[in-house]
Amino acid sequence: MGAILASTASASTPGCPDCPDWINFNDWWDKYHTDSSEADSGSSPSDIREQALKSRGLDDENLTANAEYAAPELLVSSRDDLKGRVLLDARSPSDYENGHLPGARNLYWKSVKPKGTLDPEVAVEELCRLGVNETDSIVVYGNGDDSAYLFWALEYLGQNDLARLDGNVEAISDLELVQNAPEPEKSNYTSVVRQGLLVNESMLEQAQGSLGVQIVDTRSSFSDYAVSRVSNSMHVKTADLYSDPEARTLKDAGELEKIFSGRGLDEEKVQMVYGTPEACTLYFALRTMGYKVTVLDGNWWQKTNYAVSSIS
Repeated sequence: MGAILASTASASTPGCPDCPDWINFNDWWDKYHTDSSEADSGSSPSDIREQALKSRGLDDENLTANAEYAAPELLVSSRDDLKGRVLLDARSPSDYENGHLPGARNLYWKSVKPKGTLDPEVAVEELCRLGVNETDSIVVYGNGDDSAYLFWALEYLGQNDLARLDGNVEAISDLELVQNAPEPEKSNYTSVVRQGLLVNESMLEQAQGSLGVQIVDTRSSFSDYAVSRVSNSMHVKTADLYSDPEARTLKDAGELEKIFSGRGLDEEKVQMVYGTPEACTLYFALRTMGYKVTVLDGNWWQKTNYAVSSIS
C-alpha cells in the first residue's frame, strides 16, 4: 500500500495560476490542510487504517452498522421514478441502438475525450446537440465504468442535479429497453467548470508535497501498477466496490466504508484517483460516501517525473 504523502504543499503560487489552493480548494479543502509538524511519514498501513477510523469516530465493531451513504441522492435504482429526468446513455452507439431506456439520449463516454482526456468544449457541444440544459435533472447510466466517467465529466462541467443509475443497465431484468431514439431540439448548455475536479500537471506536482492528498491507482491490473505508477500512490481495485460483479451494483455504505478504511483512505484528506475510466467508478463511490475526490484523467502522467516503477 502506498504511503500517505509526508510533507505539506503550499497554496497556489505565482507562475501557477491554475494550481488549486490546497488550503482552500473549491471551498472544500481549507480544513484539510495539515501543518508539516503534524506529519507522520513512518505510518504503517495499520496506523493509517486506525487514523481513518478515528477521523469518523468509528472502530471495527460499529463500522458497518453505522455507515450510511453521505449523498444517497447521487444513486438511483431501477425502481425509482425517473419521470421528468433527462436520461443519458453512456454506452457505445451500437449498444444504444440495440436497446436503451425509453427517452434516453446517447452520449457515448468516449466521444467527450477524443484525444484521450476529457475535452470540455466537445462535451458541451455534445450536450447541446442532445438538447440537454444545465438546469435539467440528469440521470446517467451504462455498463459500469462508462457511466461513472460520464457522471464525473458532467460534475466537472458544473452540472448540479445529477445522479447515476445503479448497475449495468443490460443486467437489470425489470427495465424496459426500446430502440426508438428521441429527436430533441438543440440546446444552449452553459457550463461552469469546476477546475479542481480535473488534475493537471501543476496540481499533480503540488499533490506530491501535500499531507492532505492521497493518490490512488485504480487500474484493474496490479502488474500495471508495478510497471508504472504515480509516485506515492496506493492501489484500489474497483471490482471490490460492486456487490454483484456482473450487474455492477454498488455495495452498501457499510461495506464501502470498510473497504475505504481498510485501504487507509481518510475522509479528512483529498483523494486524487487515476486510471480512467475505472478511476471514475471509485470517484463516484467516494462521492456517495462524502469524500473529497478529484480525477487524473488519461495516461499523460507516465511521461512526467512523477512516474515510478517497481521493476528495474
